[in-house]
Amino acid sequence: MSDAAGSASSRDGGSDEATTRLIPPQSRTAEELARRLLAGDAPAEHAPDAVAAAAERVCGRVSANLSRWFGTDGTNALFARALVRAQAEHPALANVRYSRQSAVSLEGLAESARIHGAAAAAASVAAILTALIELLSRLIGQDIAMRLLEQSLPANAPTDARATGKENQQ
Repeated sequence: MSDAAGSASSRDGGSDEATTRLIPPQSRTAEELARRLLAGDAPAEHAPDAVAAAAERVCGRVSANLSRWFGTDGTNALFARALVRAQAEHPALANVRYSRQSAVSLEGLAESARIHGAAAAAASVAAILTALIELLSRLIGQDIAMRLLEQSLPANAPTDARATGKENQQ
């Protein structure tokens, strides 16, 4: 916590613990999990269509996992909101639309990957997943959100990729 936040807390008579609860989840941790989710399905080739297909697989797996806990409508709302948040910072997502026709569908992602490049598309999808993790963390708490989403890691993910819960329990 910064000194300014601590000073403001003291002036207002609030405790440091109360202020700590108001601070949003650590983006770095959400970004790391988003990258690990994508890395499990990273295509051998970096062709735009291959990157878009891998992103769809990851989002589909995450959606299916979250739907068990939040239902289809809740999961759709989370993905739609995460896309809107990510679009604000990633021009490659400007023409990407969320479709509820399937478990999760990012319409226009393949075309965006061809226009902006595979790397920009992968970064954009990582931003969507990061926003999803952060939204979920605000709703149910970071520890539970991270554990739920770690269940979406592919079975062949390295063992240490599933250890995020341990590093967050300090």
